[in-house]
Amino acid sequence: MITNVISAGPQQTTRDALELFAKHRIRMLPIVDGEGRLVGQFALEDMLAGLLPAALTVDHHDLMDLRLRLDYLLDATPGVAKHFRDLLPVEIGEVMNREVKLAHLDTPLWEGIRLLVQCRSPIPVVEEGSHKLLGLLSAQGATGRLMELVGELG
Repeated sequence: MITNVISAGPQQTTRDALELFAKHRIRMLPIVDGEGRLVGQFALEDMLAGLLPAALTVDHHDLMDLRLRLDYLLDATPGVAKHFRDLLPVEIGEVMNREVKLAHLDTPLWEGIRLLVQCRSPIPVVEEGSHKLLGLLSAQGATGRLMELVGELG
């Protein structure tokens, strides 16, 4: 588990979040209140998806070619850029994801791996009851733990 977590507060702006993403080379920020309780999550991919017109957010695996043709026909880029500029001063609390999948210190490894596969890495680890952010479960951390277990078994 990553315990040295870079986080942000809900009152910080999207611009602040983007600066943290670039400075720390991360793609997701847990959003915590003044007492360190997790209140949401702000991910780079979610922000980018929110910039696109709804017609362009269909499954990217099946319709990648269609999306390129739609961009050519609609020339959506100027609208996306304007929406991005308008989003920069917005407080993270207004645009963050409030429905975050969580793990706890006693979450079994297999469940953590299931969450990582389902939701992508990282998964916030919170204290049960208080919701205080304790760390992040990452794919690298889960793989490292598996390596430890294999070493113990072999």
